[in-house]
Amino acid sequence: MDSDKRLEEQIKEYQAVGKENPNVNMGLLMMNALQNQQQNLVSAKAKKWAYLISIGLPPLGLVFALKYFFDDKDDARQVAMICVLLTVISILLFWLTTKLLLSGSGASIQQIEQIKPSDIMQLTQ
Repeated sequence: MDSDKRLEEQIKEYQAVGKENPNVNMGLLMMNALQNQQQNLVSAKAKKWAYLISIGLPPLGLVFALKYFFDDKDDARQVAMICVLLTVISILLFWLTTKLLLSGSGASIQQIEQIKPSDIMQLTQ
């Protein structure tokens, strides 16, 4: 929203300049304002990587969230919030999947912790 307000203010300024001086190329000024607005956004490639890492490697998604939270791009805070949301969802899904797999096997976490590496070696030989 901040970038939209800034663009609107620029357009109003350009309109005032156009009224004062009819020789000014308004089309060129408007295209310049739109181009500058698009340059102050997080790139689609950077967003894609941040989102993929937030889903695939959840703790690292928080690093991207911090990076974009303090970035000066217009949509950086939105990207940061999405990274946090995807990280939380990914952690919850991992936790639920682990819980379901362990409950389906009939083994508890305490039983798994009691397994000794030497017992596993004996089973594989």
